[in-house]
Amino acid sequence: MHGFAAKLSCDMSGSIHQSGCEQMSRKLALCVALVMPLLVSAVVLASPTELPLLEIGQRDRLARLVEQRLSQGHELWLIAEAADVTGPDGTTLASQADRPRPHKMWAGDSSEFFKGAFVGFLGHESGHLIANLAVGSSPDLNSVEFSFIPFFTIEPGHELSNREHYITASAGFNAQHIINEWLLEEHPNLRNEDEPFLKGLATLNFWLTVGYSATAFAGYGPDERDTKGMADSLGWSEDSIGALILVPTLLDAYRYKHPDSKWARRASRISKIIILGLALKIDD
Repeated sequence: MHGFAAKLSCDMSGSIHQSGCEQMSRKLALCVALVMPLLVSAVVLASPTELPLLEIGQRDRLARLVEQRLSQGHELWLIAEAADVTGPDGTTLASQADRPRPHKMWAGDSSEFFKGAFVGFLGHESGHLIANLAVGSSPDLNSVEFSFIPFFTIEPGHELSNREHYITASAGFNAQHIINEWLLEEHPNLRNEDEPFLKGLATLNFWLTVGYSATAFAGYGPDERDTKGMADSLGWSEDSIGALILVPTLLDAYRYKHPDSKWARRASRISKIIILGLALKIDD
């Protein structure tokens, strides 16, 4: 009897220990998934805004700098810096040229930045709304909780087929992709433009997808989350969906810094088409 009790105690403690390990693993995965994109984006999105100090004799470094500035369309700036020419108002032509603007917190205007971010959020949710209407559903607005954060979800008014469920669940990301394509094509040099509204819009699109990917990798969040809906519809793991939506987002971040990169533009668009095309793979 004592042996049985001891065995039962060990089994229970082992089960509790395993459950605790699983919770710790999920928390660790969530932390890694959140921190790694942050580090990547810091490298991808950040940029120097001043000329680096050049020492005498560093010809190769100067040549690379000139080539970089010429590729960015700052010929007037380079000429003015070299000649130190002053304009009629006493300022140098270099200061009048189209220099890259310093990268400030909230793009220099927090009000416009957050307006753009809010419009980006509305764009994501509008995608869900339009997709629900497109499949003949009368969507409802329901409240959900994500940890301690109250939130809402757009739910279909009737039971959907797997294909319809995938279309409505992925619609927010597809809406973000359309917005990003417009931004990157109409404002290829957005990084150096004085456009806090558009930068807020782009930033929201990036971090919203990163957040969704993090919850997908961790398997954490409300059951109504978009990545889980996509995974359930396809019969895939949610980890796969997390990676699927993260790829075009990281590629678009690269395009933001390197607007002339043809391979990144092509790869980004292919990855977005794949997300759309997976709806055709699903059997109703």
